[in-house]
Amino acid sequence: MKLGLISDIHGDPVALELAWAHLITMKVDRIVCAGDLVGFGPFPDRVVAFVKERQIPSVRGNHDRWAVSRGPGAVDELGGGKPSLETLEYLGSLPADFLIEAGSRIGVVVHGSPSSDMEFVNRRTHPPAVLRRYLHALGSDLLVVGHTHQPMWYRSPEGGLVVNPGSVVSMPVVDSSRTFAVADLANLDVTFHAVESGEPIPLAPWD
Repeated sequence: MKLGLISDIHGDPVALELAWAHLITMKVDRIVCAGDLVGFGPFPDRVVAFVKERQIPSVRGNHDRWAVSRGPGAVDELGGGKPSLETLEYLGSLPADFLIEAGSRIGVVVHGSPSSDMEFVNRRTHPPAVLRRYLHALGSDLLVVGHTHQPMWYRSPEGGLVVNPGSVVSMPVVDSSRTFAVADLANLDVTFHAVESGEPIPLAPWD
């Protein structure tokens, strides 16, 4: 199974539509999102409507959680647009994590880390030993994370894969890698791509 991986859309429907179009052209079997559909950007309703219409499963990111906690009509202190009641109901229905099954392979999608949607998976706090423990504890072959807005990947000696596709948001509202990823669950390989062009972006693994 080829999985299209997107994350941290942050109210940018144009970037979302571009990433989706590239992934459809690449003939991925499924597209999944690692959360933060809203926040920062001005168009939360358009993003959520697109995700719902195309049945793209997503976990709940911290910005999605904050939007639900603020409630209808509340101002986003970080500048994001005000979600409608329908959008808030959808965000409130999102899980903190979900499983992907493909034959004998198991993938787990979260936002920050398996421990918290606010935890950044970076080299300092999450060296390879920590990532291997996550894969072992989850019993998964693939762990997808988001939240940092920076793409990364790590393959354990045992064969498990950890991937952050980076952030698709392309508006100048927040720092972003403007990337998405394609993971091959059969081979546990991953490639990264630019949102605007779809062109591959070389990225060395964490070692």
